[in-house]
Amino acid sequence: GSRLEQYIIFPDRSFLKVLPMPKKHDDEDEPGFQRQISCWVAAVRTHYLVVLLFAVIVYFPRLCLSFLVFFLAQFLRLVARVTGVATGRAVANRRILVITDYLPPQTHGIAIRCHAYVKEMRAKGHEVIVFATAYDESKETSFDHPNIPALVNPFNMKNRIGYNPGVKLAWFLGAHTWDVVHLVYPSIIGCFVLSTCAWRRIPVYCSHHVEMNMFGHEHVQIKPVADFALFMYNLIGKWPAIKWGTLNSAPTLCFARDHLGKEHEEKLRVVPSGTHEVFSPTPSSASERRDVRLAKFGVDSDDVKVVIMVQRLSGEKGTDRIFPAFVSKDKGGQGVQGVLAIAGDGPSKAALVAEAESRQLRVVFLGNVPHHELPQLYRSADCFVTMSLSETYGLTCLEAMMCGCPAVMPYCPVFDEIWMDKTPKAWHYNIESVTELASSISSAQKDGRKYLQEHPVRRTWRMAAEELLEQYEECIKMNEKNRQT
Repeated sequence: GSRLEQYIIFPDRSFLKVLPMPKKHDDEDEPGFQRQISCWVAAVRTHYLVVLLFAVIVYFPRLCLSFLVFFLAQFLRLVARVTGVATGRAVANRRILVITDYLPPQTHGIAIRCHAYVKEMRAKGHEVIVFATAYDESKETSFDHPNIPALVNPFNMKNRIGYNPGVKLAWFLGAHTWDVVHLVYPSIIGCFVLSTCAWRRIPVYCSHHVEMNMFGHEHVQIKPVADFALFMYNLIGKWPAIKWGTLNSAPTLCFARDHLGKEHEEKLRVVPSGTHEVFSPTPSSASERRDVRLAKFGVDSDDVKVVIMVQRLSGEKGTDRIFPAFVSKDKGGQGVQGVLAIAGDGPSKAALVAEAESRQLRVVFLGNVPHHELPQLYRSADCFVTMSLSETYGLTCLEAMMCGCPAVMPYCPVFDEIWMDKTPKAWHYNIESVTELASSISSAQKDGRKYLQEHPVRRTWRMAAEELLEQYEECIKMNEKNRQT
């Protein structure tokens, strides 16, 4: 080809593509060479070993500074009380502090969830202050503070990991009055937030959304490094939540029990889930299905079936496991007919494209699709499929079925808890069986839309926010005894 691709290979066999690099010419100018060096430096800086080392070195000095600011704020509150200044007057609405690493412009499920909670609770008149690592400037308000000190997530370069609470959050925790604090996990600032809230007797609602043990060993191939990182996460994140969290929650009880321990079940809850009201079976126009199928899937006939997948393209999602179902029977596959459309992006995309081409499969890679454009894709496909066993909820299954698109999913504790009593058993399959997968796809395509017309699925963020506020109230009541002592 006309361009060479350059990679940095690390000792654990992980790699980073630096930049498509032009062939070297004798007359190449110096600025171009300097830019290439800068790309190499940036790639090394974002490798997980470098990020881990930096966090360990910087974490404790900045943590000490945050505690200093917190106690300064507490001292000034004391001075205010002594001098007769009101510091915690009663109000009709709730004062809620949300602390999260996950908000738009990130596009994954946790970011969508957090933004939806905040939006719906503010609409109900509550004062919701948000501290985050980043925020979409077009949606940012004076109540939003994207000021948590953060590093680039080496496993998802579009996300940032808060590695310290920072001075501003420390001040807000020490100086302001809060009815409840919602701490979204994964988070490595949990020890600071929970200990300071315990000092002030503020109830803390901790919601957990990622199975860290699975992802840690999936992404970090050097076992001692993975074990050390997970130990540190437990020490400064998860264990403080178990000790000081008023309530701990997760999208499913099975995940909460597994992640936090069955012995803590009396303080475990299911964090409410939902999706946006745009996910509806009603098309935007009479010709939507025909137009979308032709423009997006390259299909101009209803006789050609379309299977859609919507997910991040990374190893833990298991996207490649669907390919054998579409391989013809004479080549050892199951011969599922039609088009496979995959919406999403990630580090596995290049390998997936190459495998689909080598198998000569009819696969359309749509790339990242804006969230508001997903409903028309779901409505225009014949069924949705997920191959992932790493979900703690799986919002895309809910989105698809709210649009009337039947969802095919593997047997696993999470999906079984949520969907087994709400969808036909024929839509569920054993992840190891390509035969069962093909059968489930066929069943869902045959009468899945009719079933969802008769048994519609509806679960919005407005409904979820109302339930979340009820859990906040439970937190506050559980904490009243601490406030009185």
